[in-house]
Amino acid sequence: MRPQWFDSDKIPFGQMWVDDILWFPLMLQKKLFGYFKFQGHDLIIDHKLEEVEKL
Repeated sequence: MRPQWFDSDKIPFGQMWVDDILWFPLMLQKKLFGYFKFQGHDLIIDHKLEEVEKL
């Protein structure tokens, strides 16, 4: 994985890990608390996301 910069409205979620589309937008707004549990790299077996006013 090589880090890259993107405009926030052009983030290539289709090329990223499957969970990124669920938490990344909230993280950019600093409104996210949660976790993901994976089996391997592609299968989410449990997760919890909580939108908060601020961390």
